[in-house]
Amino acid sequence: MSTRPGPWASGRFDVEGHRGAKGLVVENTLASFSAAFEAGVTGVELDVRLTADGAVVVWHDPVLLPEKCLPTGPDLVGARLADLTLEQLRTVDVGSQTLAGFAGQRAAPGARVSTLDEVLAHGREHAPNVWWTIELKVNPLDEGESAGRRQLLEGVLADVHEAGVERQCFVHSFDWAVLELSAQLAPDVARSALVEASVTWMPGSPFTGSVSVGESHDDVCEGAAAVGAQVISPEHVLVDADFVVRAHDAGLAVLPWTVNDPDRMSALVDAGVDGLVSDYPDRALALLSPASV
Repeated sequence: MSTRPGPWASGRFDVEGHRGAKGLVVENTLASFSAAFEAGVTGVELDVRLTADGAVVVWHDPVLLPEKCLPTGPDLVGARLADLTLEQLRTVDVGSQTLAGFAGQRAAPGARVSTLDEVLAHGREHAPNVWWTIELKVNPLDEGESAGRRQLLEGVLADVHEAGVERQCFVHSFDWAVLELSAQLAPDVARSALVEASVTWMPGSPFTGSVSVGESHDDVCEGAAAVGAQVISPEHVLVDADFVVRAHDAGLAVLPWTVNDPDRMSALVDAGVDGLVSDYPDRALALLSPASV
């Protein structure tokens, strides 16, 4: 049994639905989270951003994309989410269009962007034991997003506290400065360091907070531990058995993203990862014996 905090601490392999269950139902909608819960996930991953009036909403993209968003009032497609109030955002239908790259993805007609507190309340009602991997979308190269880092984090922590899931969630970000700030503001809330291949762990990287790649630290796992992460969440192409050993030696659980191919899922399980994030959590669950989840 792992001593690392997370759903794996009980001996379970953690299967997390990506943006709810993106491969099954249109992403980040309540219907998509319901599909993940019904599949039997141990966790869900979701994205959060700030609206212009400071609401914490569950949405991935900085801009309202035409393939995901249908106006029902003023045409806001193409607008930056950060420039819209929650009231404006609620006029956009984000559930009626399915994505061409996801055959079989079901629509959620009429769905609107949800606030984080709404999604957490939905989960507490329908899947009270699920873990929450909450990705704070902060690009340190975007002046507006980096300036809003603290406000977004404080909003997330307030919603997590109100929902009573402080010991059942990860603050999760590519911007490791978010994790360092979270360690100060809420040391008891676990933290997860996202890693993207050829982006995060590079000399001069703006994503690694106070860690200087190749100067203060040479290994990505040691760097993630240094910013106070308990989990490292790498793009799955970076992960092999050696990576898992290095992470575990640094005290980190390993939660790769976004894994949709069953053969790759099996290889990662064999490599010793603690869980995985998938658009198709049902595929991952089908690979695992009931005793392991």
